[in-house]
Parts: sequence; C-alpha cells; structure tokens
Amino acid sequence: MPARSAGIPLSKDLLLDATTLPTELDLFRLEDFPTVVVCTKRFVEACQRLGLDGLVFAPLPVR
Repeated sequence: MPARSAGIPLSKDLLLDATTLPTELDLFRLEDFPTVVVCTKRFVEACQRLGLDGLVFAPLPVR
C-alpha cells in the first residue's frame, strides 16, 4: 500500500528538491509523509557492507 498522509497518496513520481535536503543526516523522514524514510547513498552502502538484510532501497531523483 502506498504511503499516505492526511489521505494524500505519495506520488510515484516523487522528486526531491536538493536545496531542502539535510546535509548533516544520512537518514530522515519526509515531513508530509512520516512513514517514508529517505537515506543517502552513503547509508545504503554502509548497510550493504555490513550485510544487513530486511531493507529495500529504491533510488529517488533529486534536482
């Protein structure tokens, strides 16, 4: 089921604005969709190096 906030579905064409992304965090939630967790490529690579499982990563476009 897609993430929802106040009945609004999360767009399949999600585009992140690079100017609004935190630079000091590797893992954060979207303000309007608190069930969506966004992470950096560095976080993904660390999880892969550690062999963590049970996580699914999907790339998001940033502009």
